[in-house]
Amino acid sequence: GQLGGTGTDVLSFGQGMTRPEQISGPQVSYTREAIEARVQGLMIVKCVITTEGKVERCRVIKPLPHMEQAVMDVLAASRYKPVTFQGRPVEVQYTFNFNLKLPR
Repeated sequence: GQLGGTGTDVLSFGQGMTRPEQISGPQVSYTREAIEARVQGLMIVKCVITTEGKVERCRVIKPLPHMEQAVMDVLAASRYKPVTFQGRPVEVQYTFNFNLKLPR
């Protein structure tokens, strides 16, 4: 693949890119069902972060019961500092790891 081009290519996150930083949006909060079921662990979601910092086209790679919608809602409501590569913002496929622990 040619880098640069029209800017519509989605790149895989990799070396030489800035890490995405969340600039706004909620934190994940536990659902009542997840608390009752004592669900915790790793949930993995792969999404595209656009050049505007929006999170789109999310796919759950490793689900956690009762938490999928809560995590997807947080991602949809979040804004990130766009990932840059060679000094330019790029659309990037990024893997989010949510290490969820029961609230105390």
